Amino acid sequence: MNENNKVFGTDGIRGKVGEYPMTVDFTMKLASAIASTLTPNGGQVAIGKDTRISGYMFESALESAFVAYGLKVILLGPLPSPAISHYVRETDANFGIVISASHNSYEYNGIKIINQNGEKIEELLENRIESKLIDSPVTKTANMIGKAYRSADSRDKYKELLHSVFNGDGNAKPLEGLKIVVDSSNGAAYKIAPQLLLELGAEIIPIACSPNGYNINKNCGSTYPETIKNTVKATNSDLGIALDGDADRILLIDEQGELLDGDQILYILTNANIDNSSFNSKVVGTVMTNSGLEKSLKKKNIELLRSDVGDKNVYKMMQSSGSIIGGETSGHIINLEYLPTGDGLLTALIIIKESLNKKSPISNLTKGLTLVNQHNINIDLQNVDTEKIDTLQDKASTLIEDGRVIIRKSGTEPLLRILIESDNEEAVNKVKHLIKEINI
Repeated sequence: MNENNKVFGTDGIRGKVGEYPMTVDFTMKLASAIASTLTPNGGQVAIGKDTRISGYMFESALESAFVAYGLKVILLGPLPSPAISHYVRETDANFGIVISASHNSYEYNGIKIINQNGEKIEELLENRIESKLIDSPVTKTANMIGKAYRSADSRDKYKELLHSVFNGDGNAKPLEGLKIVVDSSNGAAYKIAPQLLLELGAEIIPIACSPNGYNINKNCGSTYPETIKNTVKATNSDLGIALDGDADRILLIDEQGELLDGDQILYILTNANIDNSSFNSKVVGTVMTNSGLEKSLKKKNIELLRSDVGDKNVYKMMQSSGSIIGGETSGHIINLEYLPTGDGLLTALIIIKESLNKKSPISNLTKGLTLVNQHNINIDLQNVDTEKIDTLQDKASTLIEDGRVIIRKSGTEPLLRILIESDNEEAVNKVKHLIKEINI
């Protein structure tokens, strides 16, 4: 990547640490460009991060450049992305910064910008910030520079939001009697996830809650659920909660040790909101959302709308359609009655509440949903002949008459992602053979 490339992707800026754009000098230019765009006359910014080792470095670079520009900086420390979003909405911060590469390994990091409403900023603002990256960072005179502070209440503010799921239940310990396995992916929720669940009365079995800066998302969390699946079964737990590095994504494990992905979670949330006056019978998914969910919702007279991949795109379509529920198969789930961003812990609590209200185990909450088999293939973009992608798409689509083949470039990793959706195993195998044959 060079400095002439667009730096903002589908989820902020992301890359390998030490390579452009994830370097200290670029980060300081970026901070100055952000400040001059969003708060040209001074203001306040809140900065939070996940647990990867490079977070300290980028936090310091951002802090220095923002203070040099004249901003008041509030350092939130390690905190889930949705908690940072909530903090910005609830305080005088003009905007927020999330330092995280989400589900990627520690070698990567990223920077996301949150506006005053707790939303990821629009592409128009991203373009304005990018146009200023050729400028050197601004350092104002001593009487004009800002100051940095450590927040003392950011975690408490987020807990209040999460506790509100059970407000009105009249029970200070609504999760009493439940045994829950929680996997924080050695990431941003390593402390707050087990603490919160304990406060709500659950018996907790924590795994991957001991970050060391290098083990974030390593063989754990929502991208590697095998450990938590085995733990739920071995401990006879009622539920498993698998988060990713910044805790905006979730997968669930039911009491039988079976995985529930984002599509199954959307189905449960839809059923939980059928009698909600704010629910307009529209749910937003993406082009990757399982067709089985669409058919199952249609039987309930509920429409599934499909956006492009990316939680920002899901949110945008939710706004335009008036939907309060949306999300991705990967587990980014948005509930607009609480937050304008994906929130793993919040989603888990809403589903637990639905289970308690129906006096039903988690596994029963997906009854009525039949998913189509999906097969995902990831290919390193460095090995891809892009001229062959259209040929593959056309030929593959003719082989899958009763399903779908979707080919797209990842917006967060250098990968070509191929989704084959069909219950016809013979046709699926033909497409897999075609991929090898075309040798893209």
